[in-house]
Amino acid sequence: MPPPAGRPGLVGLMAVALAVVHALLAPPVWAIDEAGFWDRAATGTAERRFEQLVRQADELLAQERASPSGASVRTEAALTAQRQRAARTEALLREALTLRSDDFRLTLALADTQMTLAHFDDAAQSVRLALTLAELPAQQALGWSRLSLAYMKGGHYAASVAATERLLTLGPTDGATYANEAELLRALGRLPEAEDRYREAIRADSEAADRRLREHSLALGYYGLGVALDRDGQPTAAREMIARALSLDPGMALLQLAQQAGSDVSFVPAGDVHYYLGLANLVAGRAADSEEAFRAFLDAQPDGRWTQEARGHLAALEAQRKRRGSHNGYRVVATATVHASGPVPAPMVDAAWRRRPDLLDGCLARLPLTAARPPIRLIVDVEIDARGNLTRASIPRPTDLDADFVACVEEKLKNGFIVPAAPTPTRARSTLARLELLLAD
Repeated sequence: MPPPAGRPGLVGLMAVALAVVHALLAPPVWAIDEAGFWDRAATGTAERRFEQLVRQADELLAQERASPSGASVRTEAALTAQRQRAARTEALLREALTLRSDDFRLTLALADTQMTLAHFDDAAQSVRLALTLAELPAQQALGWSRLSLAYMKGGHYAASVAATERLLTLGPTDGATYANEAELLRALGRLPEAEDRYREAIRADSEAADRRLREHSLALGYYGLGVALDRDGQPTAAREMIARALSLDPGMALLQLAQQAGSDVSFVPAGDVHYYLGLANLVAGRAADSEEAFRAFLDAQPDGRWTQEARGHLAALEAQRKRRGSHNGYRVVATATVHASGPVPAPMVDAAWRRRPDLLDGCLARLPLTAARPPIRLIVDVEIDARGNLTRASIPRPTDLDADFVACVEEKLKNGFIVPAAPTPTRARSTLARLELLLAD
């Protein structure tokens, strides 16, 4: 018999009871994916913490970029603040990298911060890790460049050279990269290789589209090549390169800057800047300043690789001082071809000076004798024909130099200055060149 209408049967009652029991025993809906919920919550918290750390680190890095550069404008308080910022930045980046260890940018930023703190071995380790994360060629180039710098700052010169070689395999680079490697090779005593790299640096900067913006780098390349040639027993060629550097840096401002701690210009190893200054002052005719600089070099590197060369310069300066009583006039102490437009290259013009080092002696005797006799920088514009003869030589006017002396120099050059013949077919057109001569007592 069916149940009365409106009343559930036994089956219906059982279904209702089971439904109630199931509802009572089943976990609440919000607890069904409890583990996933907490995982997502933790991930979100970590992501927010990571973003916060990166934001704080970027703010500190931006403050560092905005701060004045160069030790000459940084007080001790400013340098202390810089170190404190760097230490705080390093801590932030380390924590951020525990949350995301595969971030190339942050790993490289950590290395840069460690270099600011002079933790160079730690920086090298960070850069090596960054290189394993580099995916793009530009990232690889940046990594090898930073690794070379970290090794160099840490005194690991051979490792720095190897890192630079890896950088060069990635494609063309600027003159500063070649010059940095040249400096390391010179510090290792590998002078011929260093000279080749300096020449590549000079070529890269000379041929750059923004050459005017590369003049500081070009001057440093000439300075470096001059020092390398001097230590390699090539004094005449060394003087020519130093003279070219001085034509771009007449006040030796770059060398003065390199003496300041924390400067953007530096040489390796420590104290090498004094050798640069000694050689530059020697070429500029400032014997007393040259002697002082070479003595400072020996004080900085008493057991260095190049002490014998420095002592040789000091001995020559002392002998010159003893001869000074019998010398009463100017002499040409350095020459450089700072510009050449035409088939005759600047090195060939420089070679002509080596053939006639006494060409202007008669003219120099016409200069007035004074007690001070400051160095004189003489500029001469010349035109060289297809046979290597000077068809025109003129000292730009106006000039404070004596008219008879000016006329004598122009005549001597036109009649006695001949560029050696090149081992190529006869040149069809003339070459215009600018010469710079340094006259000193």
